[in-house]
Amino acid sequence: MMREDQFNSDDLVDESLLLQIRALGHLPSPSSSALKLYSLIQTEDADIREMAAVIKGDVALTARVLLMANRAGAAAGRPVAAVEDALVRLGLKTVASLAIGLSVIDEALACKTPDSRAYLDICYRSLAAGVLAEWLSDRPKVPACAADMFTCALLAHSGQMALLRFYPQPYADMLCQKRESYELLELEKNQLGINHQLITMALLHEWGFPEVLSEAIRLSEAEPEKRLGEERRQIMAQILNFAWEASASLVEGNRAQLLNLLPGALARLGQDVAEGDVVQMADNLQKRWGEWCPQSASQGERTMNQAALSASEEQPVSGQLALLLVGVPEPELSAWTEIFQARKYAVDFCSNLHEVGQLLIGQVVNILLVWQPPQAGCKLLETWVKDSARAALVIQEDLDEATQIEFLKLGVDAVVPRTVNPEYLLAQVGRLAAKVGLFQTLEAERDAHRKLLAELVLTTRKLHLQTLTDPLTGLANRRMADAFLKRHWAQVERRKIKLSCLVIDLDNFKKINDLYGHDAGDSALRAFSTILKRHVRQEDLAVRLGGDEFLVICPLATAADLEILRHRLMRATGQLKLETGSLEFSMGIAESDLTTMRSYTDLLKLADQHLIQSKRMR
Repeated sequence: MMREDQFNSDDLVDESLLLQIRALGHLPSPSSSALKLYSLIQTEDADIREMAAVIKGDVALTARVLLMANRAGAAAGRPVAAVEDALVRLGLKTVASLAIGLSVIDEALACKTPDSRAYLDICYRSLAAGVLAEWLSDRPKVPACAADMFTCALLAHSGQMALLRFYPQPYADMLCQKRESYELLELEKNQLGINHQLITMALLHEWGFPEVLSEAIRLSEAEPEKRLGEERRQIMAQILNFAWEASASLVEGNRAQLLNLLPGALARLGQDVAEGDVVQMADNLQKRWGEWCPQSASQGERTMNQAALSASEEQPVSGQLALLLVGVPEPELSAWTEIFQARKYAVDFCSNLHEVGQLLIGQVVNILLVWQPPQAGCKLLETWVKDSARAALVIQEDLDEATQIEFLKLGVDAVVPRTVNPEYLLAQVGRLAAKVGLFQTLEAERDAHRKLLAELVLTTRKLHLQTLTDPLTGLANRRMADAFLKRHWAQVERRKIKLSCLVIDLDNFKKINDLYGHDAGDSALRAFSTILKRHVRQEDLAVRLGGDEFLVICPLATAADLEILRHRLMRATGQLKLETGSLEFSMGIAESDLTTMRSYTDLLKLADQHLIQSKRMR
């Protein structure tokens, strides 16, 4: 029998809306390196050396894989220095999943969104949740792989990133309302026509993410009672739920809140710890957070939002381009800074290429001026110049034709000798500034078009939903039910899976209208509809057929499953306090049977017959 909270990957999203979000480029996407790793593990003879070569081609990924491997192997006391050894220690599939998660967050941090504060908050909280989930999973007797849980936490809210790109203002406002995860999912579905978890599940399915991990992510946002239990998936869901809940305190450096949350999370996992140990644990978590997000560690007790505000205050004013001088020595550094500032450029500097990555997070850099990059830093340089919104110029002492060609192949826009004339350097920077300015103009036009299209899609979506929704109760109407049944009956015929439904009729409803009036009757209908919404599963469809008749369609459910639902509805309805008195109902249940049914109308007819029998017995 199917678990009541199991999901069906074939019916994850409204495909038309997902296609619109994808067409506008709003879906988070992994890097080519991550996708290459995932394609390699799909083969029967996955080669460690080939995977290691892909990882080594991405300097940032190499560092993170080694960091995770050394953490996982801390008990063994043997540090890992080679990528091949890290792959053996962590496992090929785990590393491929980790690469997917990290690259999605990297891509998200680099993405420009209308509401950047809300977007950055999701990105940093996802990374912090990964740190928390990894740490909890690494505790004794916890049946979860720490690296896998780190990746799950990274990806669990990727659907929210997509919605913030597609519906920037309405969704940012929605996130400001403090709600439980399952309440937010319902609000998103009602107001936007899709919820973030459906998008996340679709993306995970598309990337070939392990089903057991996807199920843990889905369950982590379910009602609390569904997460409770000793099954492995439930324990993983509890870890992910806590990790997200506590992620804000880690990002904001709120030590007191973290200390308050840790004991409850550990207790739910059966971990007994002394009060003094909790303080040490909080210190350890903040240290780990600093390793994954170094700029946060240097900000002390400032919150990430405060850091974002400060960063925005330090950004160039409108129309001013930002230059970053990398490794430029004195006296050139002082002289060039003065020259560029006189031409209204915003100038910053750092000592080497390894510091550039941290400066690029949350800070605008339009043009990089790099002084004699070492051979070992060329890979990093290639990474930074791939962004079309950025230009790069290299100053090289021994500038021959071969060296110049090598840098140009990396993507560098210009190469000049160390003895460059300041006026010539200024002219080169001006040329690069024109290129960046043109890109910014094109991007601004594209953003305006995307915003307009998103608004049109949202308006169209709301109008479309109105044609599929009962205005009184907010439930689906008969038209939506027919489309839903048609789609799922095709699955019944093709895959021989179960589809069940129950037809509900409120007893003596006409008396309520006659004695108390139609307003009271409408209130009773809305109250019963609310009960239906709360007790059906996410993949089910609750429908008002008209009057006092309701229908619930349940994919992958049996008649026995619906009997459980019937008892829950009876209990909940019995607790209703209405001016019209108690509500009672009759119900007919039917389960698909291809030996006796030719279409879904036969399923509905059988449910109606059972409803009539039920009413006669009352």
